[in-house]
Amino acid sequence: MRSLTVTLFRGVILGTVLVLLTAGSVLYLSVNAQLVRQMDESLTDKARMLALSVEEKHYGLEVDLDEMRTEEMEGSESPEYIYIGSLDGSVIHHSDILEGIPAPGFQAPLAEPLHDWHIIKGAGRMRSVLVTFQPEVDDEKEDLESAATDSRIIVDKTAEPGDRIVIQLFKDVSQHQRFMEIFLFMLLGAGLGSIGVLTLTIWLTIKRGAEPINELAASIDSISDDDLAIRLDEVVVLEELAPIVHKFNLFLDRLEKSFNREKGFTSDAAHELRTPLAGLKSTIEVALARKREGDDYRETLESALSIVNQLENLVKSLLALARLESGQESASMSEVRIEKCIRDVWGSYSGVATERGIETSFNFINGSVVMIDSALFAQVLDELFRNALYYVDQGGLVTVNLLQKEGNTHLQVGNTGSKISAEEAERVFDRFWRGSHARGDTGLRFGLGLPIVRKIVDTMGMRMDVKSEMDGEFVVILTIGEGK
Repeated sequence: MRSLTVTLFRGVILGTVLVLLTAGSVLYLSVNAQLVRQMDESLTDKARMLALSVEEKHYGLEVDLDEMRTEEMEGSESPEYIYIGSLDGSVIHHSDILEGIPAPGFQAPLAEPLHDWHIIKGAGRMRSVLVTFQPEVDDEKEDLESAATDSRIIVDKTAEPGDRIVIQLFKDVSQHQRFMEIFLFMLLGAGLGSIGVLTLTIWLTIKRGAEPINELAASIDSISDDDLAIRLDEVVVLEELAPIVHKFNLFLDRLEKSFNREKGFTSDAAHELRTPLAGLKSTIEVALARKREGDDYRETLESALSIVNQLENLVKSLLALARLESGQESASMSEVRIEKCIRDVWGSYSGVATERGIETSFNFINGSVVMIDSALFAQVLDELFRNALYYVDQGGLVTVNLLQKEGNTHLQVGNTGSKISAEEAERVFDRFWRGSHARGDTGLRFGLGLPIVRKIVDTMGMRMDVKSEMDGEFVVILTIGEGK
């Protein structure tokens, strides 16, 4: 089983580590880029300054090495080296360590300084800047021999005046690399320290935040089947837990009603069974009290059989209701011509209606086809017709109307002589409820017919409503669905 605390902790820590890694990488790269940019600017400025040491004389190109001694500070932590040549790749001068390095050649002068990285054998990694320039022209007449001193190098210039010169300045970056390594270790140390502090802080925070969940679990665990009336307080919990507590309280409402319904069902079933059993016992005891003629025993047995049939009907109804409530019954829907289905079921009751002098009224939509389970729907019609004929007043009226309204097909089955008020109408769906007028009918109707019908209707996805008026009409309304 996964732990919410551990899952949250891992997620937050992983997110924190990713943020720190990203921030550290961005900071490291930004600092490195800024330092390289400053190095490039410094090299460019120095290369342009060194370009002033190259002059164009009337006898050739003069390079003042005295002014360029600073570029070969081999003893410094970041020594620099220089290369001077022409655009065609001819070498004019270079530092000794650059011996063997290919000379750069260009077809045209560079518009902007060119920066690059190099690996120099014996010197390591270096950063360079390369610029092209046109030496300044010195018109002072000077003897070539007097100009050739130890501090200068003179190269005879055979090219045309105005040719551009290439100067490339190299800088050792070992100091820069050492600084970035130290900076990286500092970032790693700070990051690891931050992760450690954040890990402890986040763990304590999540543990503390999970306490209301543990308290809620303890409150739920304390509820037993004997105190389902208890409800959790939705005010004192965290805002994020309030919807869960609310839904759980609603679940407790349904569970309590279900338990109460089951307890009432058990009590009502025992009561309903006790009456016919008491009648059966009394009938048998009377028959055994003294010797009787054969016809008397036959009459007693017929009475007992009638009571047994009532018990059988009650048990069948209880089993049917149990199957429906447990979801064991499922609907197999198909297109059915509903008028024919109604007439087929009513055929079993037309004789009873005629015998009792009950009037009937039928109003059908000819040819209406609906999606229903024909077998289940026949059970619904059977109970509705039986119920209507049982409770209709002597010489009263039973109506069966099939209507089309608002795109739906509606079936209405009603009877006159209702003894149920409008306020009591919905109670006809309560198990074993028969109304005060039917108390003397115990053993004939058990109050399970309409509850079973409603469960069947729900199984087929229909809707069932009732309307009743005391001493008026009692009507059951089925909303079947779209008809064709």
